[in-house]
Amino acid sequence: MVLESSTNILTLSNTQAKELAGRVVTIGGVTYRFKGYDPAHPGQPPWRSGAEGKAYPLLGKYGSVAAYAKFFSHPTQKRFDRTAWLIGQQMHTWLPNLAAAPLLWTDTRHGLHGAKIQFFHFAAYLAKAVPGETWLEHKSGIAGGGTRFPEDLRWRCIRDLLLAMAVLERAELVHGDLSPNNVVIDLDAQPCDPALYLIDFDAFFAPAAGANQAVTVAEGGTYGTEGYCPPDLAVAAGAGDGSAAPYSDRCGRDMLLLEFLLMGHGLPADEPLARWNREQLQRQFAAWRARGDAKCVRTFRHLDPAIVFDLNEPERPTSADLAIGLGLSLPQRRVLRRVIELPQPAPAFLGHPKVQTTPARLGLPTAPLPVVGVPISRAVKSGWSGSKRMSAAQLGCLVAAGVVYIFLLLLLAGVAAALSSEDKYDPVAEELNSIAGFGLCFGLLVVASIVFGYVVTRDK
Repeated sequence: MVLESSTNILTLSNTQAKELAGRVVTIGGVTYRFKGYDPAHPGQPPWRSGAEGKAYPLLGKYGSVAAYAKFFSHPTQKRFDRTAWLIGQQMHTWLPNLAAAPLLWTDTRHGLHGAKIQFFHFAAYLAKAVPGETWLEHKSGIAGGGTRFPEDLRWRCIRDLLLAMAVLERAELVHGDLSPNNVVIDLDAQPCDPALYLIDFDAFFAPAAGANQAVTVAEGGTYGTEGYCPPDLAVAAGAGDGSAAPYSDRCGRDMLLLEFLLMGHGLPADEPLARWNREQLQRQFAAWRARGDAKCVRTFRHLDPAIVFDLNEPERPTSADLAIGLGLSLPQRRVLRRVIELPQPAPAFLGHPKVQTTPARLGLPTAPLPVVGVPISRAVKSGWSGSKRMSAAQLGCLVAAGVVYIFLLLLLAGVAAALSSEDKYDPVAEELNSIAGFGLCFGLLVVASIVFGYVVTRDK
């Protein structure tokens, strides 16, 4: 599917990204808020920038990050078509470790009828936020001695990584940039939840996508992260080969496995394993092998620092074989769909940064694909109740109060009539009649105004 024509592809400048900070946005009927600037670090933008684009955190009901909006730095037609194809695979349903795969595409040009965008339009894809921090961040904490990485958690991460890679491998889909910055680890994960998640699938490679199977360096794509991508890719890109593109995750997987096994206090967290002192690395591996389980040692024998850096991709074992070697049960095999037809992008509507949101379902069109985050209501400014729209229940209560008020006035008028007579003037009765008449007119006007206000504002 073509998301937009090549002449209508949107970009997001840094200036525009700054204007989004703190703004409310409703996407497919769910309301979020773009993360604002931290007053303690005003010079640090709330979004993350990478080789492929900007990842903007979207806050949910409780102020925590519920999703990310991803804006491309080089939004070519090919990138948009690849994104549509990837969204159509619904990878987030394959395995909990893949929950951060792209969910849906959104575009403010497909917003609500009559909605006005105050400054500019934007388009992006949404991905669910997963708990934890990147492995790159955790490595620094472990090396500095401030983060514990116990043995049982190491093995949970290893098992999660192998199962996630086995699912992608059997579907013939390559992540494309398997590195510490694209792996999230939750140190506080419950036993029934994943400890490891894969994020950022923009550099994927998949033969099933046909002409969109990869983005080359010449097309503005990445070949991966040095020290984790296959070494021949780094060499080719360094030599100016524009056709270089990701094709395998096995080298990156092996580097991550070795880091999970050996990472400890005092080790160089900012450097890939290939740049570590080889003698130190060999001693670390020998110590692990001496205390490790025989089955694990046998399964991971190819991780020996004496050989692991020199293996070609076909010489490295598959992730499925490694998972089986550890006694893991492989998840269901997934088959990629070659032709994907997606409905229209999920509508998006921008609000003001000062508008507050309250928990509630909206009467808005829902997204054609699943949306993420906790549903919270769209805030609409109204003269009747501050920033909240009047509900049907509130209307009913006010109308009922008005009816009671009118009834009391009519009762007052009846008392006045009973006090008065044709042949005797009673000033008290006359005064009661005047009060009842004025109050009746005022009450009817108030009720009519309430009903009119509800009808006018209910769809805004």
